[in-house]
Amino acid sequence: MAFSKSMLNNNMDRVHLLLLLLLFVSAAVATWPNKPHALIQTVIKDPITNLYFTSIDIGTNITVSVSFVIDLSQPYTWLDCFSGYSSSSYTPIDFDSPKCKLHNPTSPFNVPTPDWWVCSGAGEKAKPGCSDHPCGINPYNPVDNTSRAGSLSEDVMFFYSTPDGLSFGSRFQSPPVTLACVGRRSFEGFPSEAQGLLSLSRNALSLPSQLSSKFALCLPSKTEDSGFGDLFIGGGPYFLPPLRDDASTLFTTVSLITDKASDEYFFEVKSIEIDGKALRLESSIVSKLSTVTPFTVLHRSIYERFVKEFRGKANAKNMVEAETVVSPFEVCYRVKKGFKMEDVPVIDLAVGSSGGRWRIYGWNSMVVVKEKGVMCLAFVEGGEMMVIGGYQMEDNLVEIDLQSSKLSFTSSLRRHNTSCSRFRPVATDWCRKDTNS
Repeated sequence: MAFSKSMLNNNMDRVHLLLLLLLFVSAAVATWPNKPHALIQTVIKDPITNLYFTSIDIGTNITVSVSFVIDLSQPYTWLDCFSGYSSSSYTPIDFDSPKCKLHNPTSPFNVPTPDWWVCSGAGEKAKPGCSDHPCGINPYNPVDNTSRAGSLSEDVMFFYSTPDGLSFGSRFQSPPVTLACVGRRSFEGFPSEAQGLLSLSRNALSLPSQLSSKFALCLPSKTEDSGFGDLFIGGGPYFLPPLRDDASTLFTTVSLITDKASDEYFFEVKSIEIDGKALRLESSIVSKLSTVTPFTVLHRSIYERFVKEFRGKANAKNMVEAETVVSPFEVCYRVKKGFKMEDVPVIDLAVGSSGGRWRIYGWNSMVVVKEKGVMCLAFVEGGEMMVIGGYQMEDNLVEIDLQSSKLSFTSSLRRHNTSCSRFRPVATDWCRKDTNS
């Protein structure tokens, strides 16, 4: 995919606003009292929607716990401000502020209801979703592809530190974080407990951009009764027992492709190999990461060759194709007694310019459908580019460094006798709960 000139060029006014906003964000990070080296959040996989979410405490007097769906594409975090969220530290962002102007706001006098409210009188105490001069925006739901009316605001969040990359440490209050208030109608397709969307994109208003320049995701393949995945904010080390070493020693690192018209994470796939045999590609492929796309998406011109080559390699390994096909997949195989995922043909994505490989083993390439007695190739056809879906990212530690514009990944942790599902210990210096919560 080639990026057009219009995609790669912003006007000077937008650049100036972005630089000013970055100064505000940098100041907020710099003034964080006793800022910890790294923060850690548990990540849960919803078995119904195949989405991943984390719960974060937000606001003061009263502090509420909000479950956010994790997303790598949207410019800012947004949440339902009208279902029990009533914070004394909530601050609406004014329509005339630089942060508002950066996002092409809607008119403060064109107020859609009931998604957000305008205070009835000047000087009235602000409450979530309430403002005399709101910065109106239209947050996008990437799950059902709809937009809703909302307004930008700020509030504090609470996170646990990790003193050693292994355990939970003290609880910290963040500086005010920019987010958007939306109405409950914005959550179609989300897990039932979800009340918001957590932006981990490269936008200046994403959570990592406001708190740190680096974050890492370890998406769990199992549900919460088997343990939790991890969201690290601030960098490693990353300890994933029973693996004894820092998991970052397993990283392959590649450069991200910068597209000024998008907040997503793009990288180059130079070739695709199946058990060592390369597919014939006309050129390299622009790919991106997505936690809200369940399975990896391939353009039809690549998908047909990919499936044909996989079938050939699977047949050579005596995998028996099933007559039963489970939507949305096109190729399924019988699950035979004694079969191991290590026996599935290995898929290699040759990435970057230094010969790096993202190796996809059977755990991430096949979906087992127990009630049908089959396992299906977890790749689907569609789109204009390759999208690495959440299933292919599970049990892989993936790190994004915003400052250096680098992507690092481990490939499957199961090859190292570990995964992204665990119950982490609490460090001995775990502090008392904040008195405001």
